[in-house]
Amino acid sequence: MTSETHPIRVDWVETGLWPGRLGLTFAPGKKGASVLQAGVVHDRDLGADLRRLAREGVQVIAPLIEDHEFELLGIPDYHTLVEEHGLTVLACPIRDRDVPGDLGGFGAFLDELMDALLDGRRVVVHCRGGLGRAGLTAACLLVQAGMPPEQATLRVREARPGTIETEAQVQFIHDFARR
Repeated sequence: MTSETHPIRVDWVETGLWPGRLGLTFAPGKKGASVLQAGVVHDRDLGADLRRLAREGVQVIAPLIEDHEFELLGIPDYHTLVEEHGLTVLACPIRDRDVPGDLGGFGAFLDELMDALLDGRRVVVHCRGGLGRAGLTAACLLVQAGMPPEQATLRVREARPGTIETEAQVQFIHDFARR
């Protein structure tokens, strides 16, 4: 899969909770074998993916991948290129298939994303495949805005099927709602 044959797609979560828009996608520019689809190999162009996101009006990009994953995915120049394309980076690394370990840091990160959404900006969260960590983060933003966790999970899964991959992620969203 290349940026040319399969242009990067943003799945927007429909909500009237804020004037901005919240979207989910996979890691722009990623390279290598897919962990989700057997036999699929990604050979994406980071610049092309970022140009497309910028054309769609994305203003804030929120990577949820860990530092070593930028190398693993073949995008070591991610931060530099994102800034060159005029996008703001708000990052919060979360271990793959896991939940946030630093609740205070995650809460501060969500506050930054919420500020951007309330300011009417288009925010896109992504992890490696755009499902687990990205889905969890999107659902927590909906919960933070007052949506019940079950409804938030359903709304995110409607926008991007397959999101919120593990029971621990589902439980985290419920626990987050009770904080």
